[in-house]
Amino acid sequence: MNVSTLPPEAVSANHQSIVLTARGRVVIGLILTLMAIFVWVLFGSGTADAAGSSSGSATSVVVVQPGENLWSIAQGIDPEGDPRDLVIRIREINALGSQHVFPGQSLIVPIS
Repeated sequence: MNVSTLPPEAVSANHQSIVLTARGRVVIGLILTLMAIFVWVLFGSGTADAAGSSSGSATSVVVVQPGENLWSIAQGIDPEGDPRDLVIRIREINALGSQHVFPGQSLIVPIS
């Protein structure tokens, strides 16, 4: 039987549209929310892990005291080492654009 030979009411009966109930909208919303959280955990938290793992060593937090600078902080952390390398490392970890630090500022520093 050809579709063109069927009466119009028979053809439209086969093509019903989907109607979402309130419960259906809630279920769809929950599914979309869970998918968004999954994508965020999968891709969004990777940046925090990458930043934390780039240090390669244990870290500590130091609060800058009045009169201190990166050089004096680096010498306090490793008195026998070369402070230049540690100053560079502290600047990289904290994304400091300059070597200026301010009293009360918290810095993440590598520890040995």
